[in-house]
Amino acid sequence: MPKPYVIIVSAASVDGRIASKTGYSRLSCPFDLRRLHEVRASVDAIMVGANTIINDDPTLTPRYVKAVKNPIRVVIDGKLRIPLMAKVVINKEAPTIIVTTEQADRSKITQLMNMGVEVWIMGKERVNLKEVLERLFMEKGVKRVLVEGGGHLNWELIKEGLVDEVRLTISPYVFGAGTSFIEGEGYPTTMEGPRLRLKSVNVCECGQEVIINYVVERCYSSI
Repeated sequence: MPKPYVIIVSAASVDGRIASKTGYSRLSCPFDLRRLHEVRASVDAIMVGANTIINDDPTLTPRYVKAVKNPIRVVIDGKLRIPLMAKVVINKEAPTIIVTTEQADRSKITQLMNMGVEVWIMGKERVNLKEVLERLFMEKGVKRVLVEGGGHLNWELIKEGLVDEVRLTISPYVFGAGTSFIEGEGYPTTMEGPRLRLKSVNVCECGQEVIINYVVERCYSSI
C-alpha cells in the first residue's frame, strides 16, 4: 500500500533535547522558524503527538509564509487526552483529524466531531501509524507529511520504518535533561536502527545553528 513521503523536522539542543525537564521547547531562531513554516506550507499534512498539543498548544499553520492551502493537522492521541479548547480544535484555518484508539472516551469523540473535528479510531490500544499514513494517502490525497514530534512519535515512526527524511536543527543550548529528539526503548547497536544518508549540512543565517538533513535509506528493524 502506498504512503506519503514523511519528513521529521525538529530543533534540538547540543545534547539532543527538544524540550527541557520543565517542557520548555523554544529553541529555534527566527530564521529557523521561517524555514519550518516554509516546510509547513509545502506539505499536505502536519502530524504531531498529543503531548505537543498539551504542552505547546500550537496552531500548526504556516503563519510566517503564505501557503496555497493550509495542510491538514493530524494529532496522534491514543487516549484522547488533548483538551477540547486546544487551538487545533477551535481554530478553523485548517482541517483537523484526531487519531485515537478504542480506549478513547466515546462522549469526547462525539464532542470533538460536533466541533467539526474528524476523529479516526485506528487501533485497539495503540494507534497503527502505518495504517494512518496509508489512509491519509488514499482518502485525503496526502503525498507529503511533516512530523513535528515529540520524541515518542518520532521514535514510533522511525521504529516502524515510516520516515523518509530527517531535518534537525542543532541550537546553541544545553539542557542536560528533558525530552530527547527520539524517545523510546532504543536499539542495542547501530545495526538494528535505520541507515541515514547525509544529504546536506548548512549553517543558519543567524550563525549559531546548524541544519542537518538526512535521508533514511533503510530501517533494519522493519525487515
